[in-house]
Amino acid sequence: MTESDDDAEGGRVLRFPQSRTRIGPREPARDLGLSALTRLAGADARSARGHWCSRCRGIWYSCFLEAECPVCGNRHG
Repeated sequence: MTESDDDAEGGRVLRFPQSRTRIGPREPARDLGLSALTRLAGADARSARGHWCSRCRGIWYSCFLEAECPVCGNRHG
């Protein structure tokens, strides 16, 4: 076996950094609105999916596969 096989079978788990981001109990998530591309395309807001921005501590919505927060430009969740 190789070293990577040992890690997989040994149960060592590497966590994805933004897989679980918690919001404090006193701090509600902000609504950051629709992305510029979604507004420009005139897409229906009901079909948009939410994306978390840790810098703004809020959720923004897009109908496309965008990664950049429309408020601050953060691309890291």
